[in-house]
Amino acid sequence: MHIHCVLVKLHDRATIDACRDLMKSMHGQIDDMIDLRVDINNLDGGYSCDLSLTTTWPDVAAYERYAADPVHLEVRSQVLELMADAMTIDYSHHPPATPAVNQ
Repeated sequence: MHIHCVLVKLHDRATIDACRDLMKSMHGQIDDMIDLRVDINNLDGGYSCDLSLTTTWPDVAAYERYAADPVHLEVRSQVLELMADAMTIDYSHHPPATPAVNQ
C-alpha cells in the first residue's frame, strides 16, 4: 500500500473546520482510495501544524491518478487559499500477513 500524508499550517486557525470539511469531502469521490483520514492537532506549539490529511492507496499508480483527479485538484485549490505552509510524506506500507490459525 501507498500512504500519502500532508501536514498543514493554516493562515488562520479559525478556518480549521472549513479546511477539514474540504479534505473530508473527497472521501468516496476518488477511485481506488482505500482510506482518508483528517486529524486536527490538539496541542499548539511553535513548530506545530494545524491538521493532517492521510490517504491510503493500493499502490503508487493509484496515488498518481488521485493527484491528477479533478475532485482532488478542486479541493487542493481551495485548501491552498487557507494554507500558510505544508509538508508531505509518502511511504509504502506492507501489512504483515495474517498468520494461519491452527485447527
